[in-house]
Amino acid sequence: MLMEKLHDFGSAARENGFIEVDESEEETTVWFRKATPDTDTDVHNRLCVDSQTNSATVFWASLPWKINSKTFRSVSALQEWFASRFAKPRGSMTNREALLRLSTDKHDRSALTSLCENNAEIIRTAISRYFETGNVSADAGPVVMQRVADHARSYEPKEDSDKWVAERVNAECDRLRNETIQEKANRD
Repeated sequence: MLMEKLHDFGSAARENGFIEVDESEEETTVWFRKATPDTDTDVHNRLCVDSQTNSATVFWASLPWKINSKTFRSVSALQEWFASRFAKPRGSMTNREALLRLSTDKHDRSALTSLCENNAEIIRTAISRYFETGNVSADAGPVVMQRVADHARSYEPKEDSDKWVAERVNAECDRLRNETIQEKANRD
C-alpha cells in the first residue's frame, strides 16, 4: 500500500510536467524537477517524494527571491493543488496589464507577482550587476520591485512595457546602490 502511494505521487508529478532527477542512496526520497523550468534556477519548481514521511513536498518561487513549499499527505490533495496552481501560465498577467493595475494600486500583490515572474531574468541580472551576492542581493530584490511598482503611475500605455520594466529595474537598482553607498559614507 505504501509503495503504491509513493508510486502514485511520482505519477502525479510526471503528469504535471515533472521529471525524475535524483534518488537518495537509501532510496527513501526521489526528487523531481519541472521538465521545462519556469525560471533560470533549478531550485524553483522541485518536488520531493519521501517514503519516510509518506508524503510529497513541492517547492516553488512566488517571487524570484522567495522559495515556498507545501507538503501533501495524499495524492488527491497534490493533484488538486496542481490543477489550481498550474492551470494558469506563469505570469498570469502581461507586463502591460500588471503595470496598469499597479498604476492604480501600487500594493496589488497579483500584479507585482506577475511582474516579478515575467521579468525574473531581468531582475536577477540587474541585482547581480549592482549588488554583491548573498543576503545583500536577496534583500535588494523586494525593495527594487516595490519601487518599480511605486513608479508604475509613470508608465504610459503606449510605451513598450517590457522595455519600461527593464529600464526601471536597472534605474532602481542603481538608485538603491547609490543610496546604500551614501548611507555607509555618512556613518563612517
